[in-house]
Amino acid sequence: MEEKLIAEINDDKIKYAVFNVDEKLNYVITSKKISVNAGIKKGKISDFKHTAKIITEDLQNIEQKTKKIFKNISVILNQKDIFCTNLSGFKKLNGSKVEKRDLDYILNEAKSSITNNYEKDSILHILNSNFILDKTKQNKMPLNIFGDHLSLHITFISIPNNNLKNIKAIFNHSDLKIDRIISKPLADGIYFLNQKKDLKNFIIISVDNELSTISVYEDSSLVFFKTFPFGTNAIYEDLTQLCSLQKDEIELIINDLNFDNLQKNKDKYIDKKFFIKSDFKKLSIEHIHNIINARVKEIIDYTFNRNKNLNYLDNKISNVYLCFENETVHKNLENLFKKSINIKHNKVLIESLKKDNFGSLLGAAELIFKGWHKEAIPFSNKKKSIISGFFERFF
Repeated sequence: MEEKLIAEINDDKIKYAVFNVDEKLNYVITSKKISVNAGIKKGKISDFKHTAKIITEDLQNIEQKTKKIFKNISVILNQKDIFCTNLSGFKKLNGSKVEKRDLDYILNEAKSSITNNYEKDSILHILNSNFILDKTKQNKMPLNIFGDHLSLHITFISIPNNNLKNIKAIFNHSDLKIDRIISKPLADGIYFLNQKKDLKNFIIISVDNELSTISVYEDSSLVFFKTFPFGTNAIYEDLTQLCSLQKDEIELIINDLNFDNLQKNKDKYIDKKFFIKSDFKKLSIEHIHNIINARVKEIIDYTFNRNKNLNYLDNKISNVYLCFENETVHKNLENLFKKSINIKHNKVLIESLKKDNFGSLLGAAELIFKGWHKEAIPFSNKKKSIISGFFERFF
């Protein structure tokens, strides 16, 4: 049995999972740890010394618990600077059959274009979204089929080089070599697709504490995502500033009151019992509701309603999933988020979900140990194509 360590860097936390893997690549989590880290902000290192110290202590704790020394780690990241780029490459076949080298050519040309145009960035993932032969969409690679024109829709996920260097340096400080950096929206999507295997065309709006991400899937492949530098903490900040309340007081208010139907609340004003630390003041429930609803609407407007990158979707999407990191928000404010989503087609299903604490880690494990049929891994090889490792899985 082989054990592997994966870490997920969040807004102010690092989550760890040790996976035990057998020869058939079946994996289970054998050890978990969540570490609060004030040196991380919105997925980026803000205090190197503090974060390095915490990671070293975490590693020692994990190694003592598992009785194993780890030299390598894979890391899941979500930062607003991580971005995706879509390209469509093609090759004329002139009636010949599709061969592996034709797909190699398209992918290499696309990767070369991305590398030349984004010199200050590094590619994390290359995803094969669609294969099209003679204007007809194919369900899989159309190998050995004759045609005139082959095209491939490709999604690249990239990260600024400096961000990548900082992440590597922080783990190198603990003598950990990073095997892979994995985009969190991709890891979340893989985990989600494993739970709902029949899904094809859908959107995930993931609202975390400090970041919000929208991910678009077509034919079960991630074709677009964007991360925004705000999350549900903005709701708490608004209420703190505008109502002079503390976060734990806001938690009590949100948990106790009904913000879906204000008429169901017994009183019109916030009860004195909620003012645990703050001075009592006369605040109407409607005023609190309006502040919350304004911020919720703004989050949904930026991520979905006014997102010009989604204009092309039209009737393609069948489901929109709302995922929340904050359990209080998920439990008590989910309907405000749902009502803020503008959907033209009433057949689109809007559903809210509470995030699994280790869902991203399980999605990353699936990618690392079993591979994902939509990904072409950009490993370099001197004698082979830089993406030939992807095709070796199929031949």
